[in-house]
Amino acid sequence: MGSRFNMFRTFVCFAALALMIAAPAQAANREIARKAMHEGIAQLYAGNPHAARSKLVVAINADTGWSWPRAVQARVLLALGDGAGAEVELRRAQELGIPAPQLQHFAAHAALLRGNYDLAAELASAAQLKPRAAAYAARIVASAAVARGDFGTAARSFDRAAVLFPSSSLLWTDIGRFRLAGGNLGGALEAAQRAVTLNPRGTEGLMLMGELVRGQYGLVAALPWFERVLAADPAHLAAMSELAATLGDAGRAKAMLAMTRKILVLDPGNANAYFLQAVLAARAGNYDLARGLLYRTDNKLDTVPAVMLLTAVLELKAGAAEQAISRLDDLVKSQPTNLKAKRLLGAAMWRSGDSASAISVLRSLANRADADSYTLSVIGRAYEEQGDRDNAAMFLDRANAPVRADPVPFELSGRLVRLAQRSIADSDNADIAIPRITNLIVAGRATDGLAQAQDLQRKNSGAPAAHVLVGDALMSLNRPNEAASAYQKAANIKFSEPVALRFIDALRKAGRDSDALRVLDRFLSQNPRSVPGLLLAADHFMTTGAWDRAITILEGLRVRLGNRDAVLLGNLGWAYFNKRDYAHAIRFSGASYSIAPLNPAVANSHGWILFTSGKDKAGGIKLLTKAAAIAPQHPGLAWQLAQALVATGKKDAAKPYLKIAAAERGFADHKAAAAMLAGL
Repeated sequence: MGSRFNMFRTFVCFAALALMIAAPAQAANREIARKAMHEGIAQLYAGNPHAARSKLVVAINADTGWSWPRAVQARVLLALGDGAGAEVELRRAQELGIPAPQLQHFAAHAALLRGNYDLAAELASAAQLKPRAAAYAARIVASAAVARGDFGTAARSFDRAAVLFPSSSLLWTDIGRFRLAGGNLGGALEAAQRAVTLNPRGTEGLMLMGELVRGQYGLVAALPWFERVLAADPAHLAAMSELAATLGDAGRAKAMLAMTRKILVLDPGNANAYFLQAVLAARAGNYDLARGLLYRTDNKLDTVPAVMLLTAVLELKAGAAEQAISRLDDLVKSQPTNLKAKRLLGAAMWRSGDSASAISVLRSLANRADADSYTLSVIGRAYEEQGDRDNAAMFLDRANAPVRADPVPFELSGRLVRLAQRSIADSDNADIAIPRITNLIVAGRATDGLAQAQDLQRKNSGAPAAHVLVGDALMSLNRPNEAASAYQKAANIKFSEPVALRFIDALRKAGRDSDALRVLDRFLSQNPRSVPGLLLAADHFMTTGAWDRAITILEGLRVRLGNRDAVLLGNLGWAYFNKRDYAHAIRFSGASYSIAPLNPAVANSHGWILFTSGKDKAGGIKLLTKAAAIAPQHPGLAWQLAQALVATGKKDAAKPYLKIAAAERGFADHKAAAAMLAGL
């Protein structure tokens, strides 16, 4: 009995001693956890949730029974987009003592990230929280409503959140994305700027600013915003991907490749990084490498439009036409306004021998006034194969026309045409108003179109499309100076390629060449790979006699686009001709002529180069005569033919052409033609 009592007393003594030792140990652990948790919170608010997560792991491991590090870790995981991980931590925090209602807004966010929008809205709507947390919950309700397409509920919920907690940078970021989705780019930029002002290191706001600035000012201007995200959070994979893609589009291939390699160090097997590397390889013409890199994406991006398009191009290069056609067909069905995909699909169908399907796909593109010569040539050949000579001749004639029409404002086909036929009562709905107004402009009712476009502009001042419509209507009414002002308003919101090209064209037609050149310089400084922008720059350098600069641009485009563009090759030949490099001039003008032998400008250029260089004077005169026969009233073609005829002693033959050139008062050399005619 005494022995057992002594044993019990010994056990109690050891237990007491253990408690005396454990108490300070537990206190020390709590202090370690507390310090790490506060460091994690600081990292989270500094915009670095990756570093915050590491700190919270330390806090959780230091004091496994403390609930708050679990709750904070859940918040960090939500910032990282990990809804499933956040739900695990929220459950553990509740088990350790935090009442579920206090965490309900986080639970709603986790459900949102997992795609359970109804549950997210239910949890967030039912939450009874203090204003700051209630604003968070209202933001989740709004985001869930956006995901379900209920934009009315979303707008009301965002308004409520802004009243409850207007200083939330996350809220203004979400509002910015909501406005962006609705086409209100001006409002989106305003919200993004407010978010960044409230939290200059908040990665969500900085990311949105980068995306908006890329559209508003251009690629180069967007780079610092993505770099700011990485300064706050060096492991931000989305920012690294956006930065890599933007660098590539800006022509900085080495920097893009370096960034993709950094991504793969942080996230081995990252599909987006491999895709971006495949794009680089394809641009360099290394199609086998591009295919290998795409294979390493492990089919994770197969439904992404850009990936589908690149995959189809690589399949066509490999001779797998049927696979490419199937992929492009799916892409065009999901994105009916993707003109690149349509053009490639139609060409692939034609090459595979399916001319009827090629016509069906390309008809809407070819019927546009600004259809490119390649599309017109393909559909023309397809009609030839169908035995429809009338349509074949019409499209091939357009393909060989010396001048293309101005761009069509917005595509008018399918759903847009049906919407355009609705009542004027739908004027507040941009989806309906834009195609209807465009129809009026195209149909020659530009005055009516202008009035409606200006009404749309007043109601949607943050939407660039509204300003573009006003500009298009004014251009149709031959009021280019006013149109330039409208395009400038659009450019101040979104300085995209279509807006920039319209702006430049309006300035030129208004006689403001120096302003047009400044706009072009600004656009190319931000978008150095823009093909239309580079072509305009080459035109300018050719007009001003800066032949070396023109050749540099045109050769770069030829490497990128290949040797299938007759106008590009013709311009390159003309630039070399003016440099007196006749070998290159004849090579490129001859290649241009072989592609478009019925284009009078191409035939004339090749003929003049052959004649003037002395390489083939007789052949040159034949081509000059052919060009003048195709376009018999063109004063420039007539003038060059007349000069060649006079130089070879055929003065009588030259007289009819001199009369054409001299009669056109708007022709720069009409006085010279008249003087030559008088001297014969």
